[in-house]
This record gives sequence, C-alpha cells and structure tokens, in this order.
Amino acid sequence: MSLGYPVFLVFMIPVAVLAIYFYARARRDKRLKGEFASPAMLSALGMGGDGRRRLVITALLIISASLAAVAVARPLGPPSKDERKDISMDVIVALDISDSMGVSDMEGNRLAFAKEFIKRLAADSPNNRYGLVLFSGDAVVTCPMTADTDAFLTFLDDADFTKASLPGTAIGEAILSSALRFKPGEIPRAIVVVTDGENTYGADAVEAAKSAKGKGLKVLTVGVGTQKGGRVPAGVDFFGNNTWKQDKTGRTVVSRLDEVSLSAVAQAGGGRYLRADDAGAIPAIEKELTAKSTKKVTDPFAGAQEFGPQFSLLAAVVLGIA
Repeated sequence: MSLGYPVFLVFMIPVAVLAIYFYARARRDKRLKGEFASPAMLSALGMGGDGRRRLVITALLIISASLAAVAVARPLGPPSKDERKDISMDVIVALDISDSMGVSDMEGNRLAFAKEFIKRLAADSPNNRYGLVLFSGDAVVTCPMTADTDAFLTFLDDADFTKASLPGTAIGEAILSSALRFKPGEIPRAIVVVTDGENTYGADAVEAAKSAKGKGLKVLTVGVGTQKGGRVPAGVDFFGNNTWKQDKTGRTVVSRLDEVSLSAVAQAGGGRYLRADDAGAIPAIEKELTAKSTKKVTDPFAGAQEFGPQFSLLAAVVLGIA
C-alpha cells in the first residue's frame, strides 16, 4: 500500500502530541492521588479506581484521529494498470460553483450543464492530465493533476453548491490558485475557467490571467448561461416553494452571462473565449489543448484502488465506540 498525499501525514504530529499529553496527565493524576490519600480513603471519597475507562476512551479517540489522518493522506493499493502514460498537456479546470450557477437558463441548470461540458471535453482529449479547482468566493483544489481521467471525473461528479465556503464569484482567485498547482516542466499547461463570468469578489480576473500567461500558462474561458439570464435560487421556504435571491433593495437578482468580461480574461491569458452551448466549442478547445508532442509521465494514482473511504469509515466507527 502507498500514499497519494503522504505530506498530509503531518496531521499525525498533533495526534502524537495529544497522546503524550494525555499520558503525562494520567501519570500526574495518579501521582497526585497517591500523595493526597491512601487507596482506601480515595475509594471512600469516590476517587478510587485506576482510570481505565478514561484511558480506553482516550486511546479510542487517538486511534480514530490517526485513522482519519491516514484517510486524508489517500492510501492506495497497487496500480492495476501501467503507471506511465503519454501526456500532451496539463490542464486545470476551474469550475464555478457559486449561487448564480444554479440559474436554470441552461438544461438542468448552469452547473449541471457545465459538468456535462467538462465530461465531454475530457472524453475528447484523453491524452491530457487534468486537475479540478472549485471556486465561489474563494478557490479550492479538489483534484490534483492526474492522468487517471476516471478519478478526475469522480471529483467532478462530486462538485456541487455545498462545496462553496464563501459567497461570491472569484474568477481571479480561481486562476491564481490554479496557476500554483502546476509544476515547471516541458509539458504545455493551460487553465480552463468554466463560469457565467460575473466576477464579484477577490483578485482582478484580467490581471490574474496576465500573471498566468507570464508564467507560461494559457487561460481559456468557457461561458455558461444566456444573455437573458434568470433568477438566482436562494433555497425553499417553509412550504417547499422555491425562493430567489434578492439585493439590498429587495429586488430579485437576475444573473446574466457576462461574455465581455470572459473574452477580456481569455485575451489577457493568451487563450480564447467560447460558449458551452456552442456546438463547435469542444472541438475548438480540443485544438487549444492538444500539443504537437507528448511526454511519457508516471502517474502513481493510475488505476490504484482507493482505501481512503475504508479508513474514514473505520475512524467514524472507533469514534462512535469512544
């Protein structure tokens, strides 16, 4: 068994510190009790016993935390297929999961349409390594760069509005965060931003695209939505009826596709802007994401069985016992 992200074993350090602390405290308590009174007197005062119950509970909590740390480090079984693969480009997909992506001016809604678009893109460009960044008011990497397209698509399927930790749409932050995930190398690199284009928070998107271009990256933008737009969902009321987001004046917020901004971002990033509902968008982006040559790279995650869920479940069971 190997670890996909061994760096996350650093979480074992605070677990070890806590174990040492509890052990030292147990020894101190035992010593203080011995100095305070005789065993018979302690028993009469209700302070008897050797603290085994508390010791067992503490041990279970430490074991649960250790299992959780291992789960985060992504334990993997042996690869089920060749780890080496010819790669054309490294591509980070930055997907907007802000509230406005819930607008139903596309089939399903904007987010559902965007996810299907990305799946088609990955299927038509299988010789790329893909990574996934989700963004709303901030940006979070959910899938590091991998040649295992199935793993990438699993993380993509898991993307939804619950993953948004801050309100807003921070396109600039998404580009900057994506740029940090690339390692210098000979393989061409690109960022594909899939959004409705309404940048409302964080770094300036155009300046972020310029910065990425300066590092040798290409920034492409894909617009999801319509010019007419639609109301932004805000949840459901007590009776199960849909409610809609309102501004400070009480007016219903209408979100529209901002193609002007997305075109400016793509131009600044040395890429191009395309609409997700354009029949020619996939072939056009495929050309942008195809390099003249390929490089054989090693992917330690290729087809390896994931044991993280089992460790997570075991950690939860031990915690429940505690």
